Amino acid sequence: MTTHTPLRQRGQSAVEFLVIFPVLIFLVFGIIQWALIYQARNTLNHAVFLAARAGALNYGEKGKMKSALAAGLTPLFASEASMTGYVMAKGKALVETNIGMAKLEVLNPTREALQDFGRNRLDSTGGKEIPNDTLVYRNPNAGSSSKMSVQDANILHLRVTYCYRLIVPVVGRMIHAVSNASSWSGALDATGMQKPFGDIDTPMISSCPLSSVGGDPRIPIRSEAIVRMQTPFRDNNL
Repeated sequence: MTTHTPLRQRGQSAVEFLVIFPVLIFLVFGIIQWALIYQARNTLNHAVFLAARAGALNYGEKGKMKSALAAGLTPLFASEASMTGYVMAKGKALVETNIGMAKLEVLNPTREALQDFGRNRLDSTGGKEIPNDTLVYRNPNAGSSSKMSVQDANILHLRVTYCYRLIVPVVGRMIHAVSNASSWSGALDATGMQKPFGDIDTPMISSCPLSSVGGDPRIPIRSEAIVRMQTPFRDNNL
């Protein structure tokens, strides 16, 4: 015997579907966007480590660190698995670092450490540098200005704040609005939304503008890396 669904019941199901469908789509888009943010944070972690390693091997030179940072951020812009695709992706990453979307800060060593332990550069070109040789035999007492030893002054500590572009429609703009809403600061601090990828210090980039390409919104994500200097840190790189 054939049974027929009443028209009223079928109409009710259609209404319920119309109500639930937008919510479901929004949920899926939100999951995709947060997954991309998580991937970007992992990529940034690796990129900052590459920048710190480049700085440790090159006297703390900012140019070397920025180039290594761009190389680490290249996977975020990859669109094809070829040498041409790699070159294009790295070019985009270099543009991002050069226009200020990725800002690099040297937290250690400090100017006070250079005042305490700085010596004339061995290449006789002028300026000061923190000695990096025979650290195990050097005086471990803290300097009067820096309150750290020469061994600790040879630790390179970097922080990078990157304005990550949100590409998922609607959801990206909502996340951008929430993360930059000053009136929500108290509530967002409690949930960790205002600074979801950093410590309690004030970030170098408190908010991010819309991208010049397509007007996509951005949010700041941060990462830090600590390595030991393999070359003397020079004062002109602060």
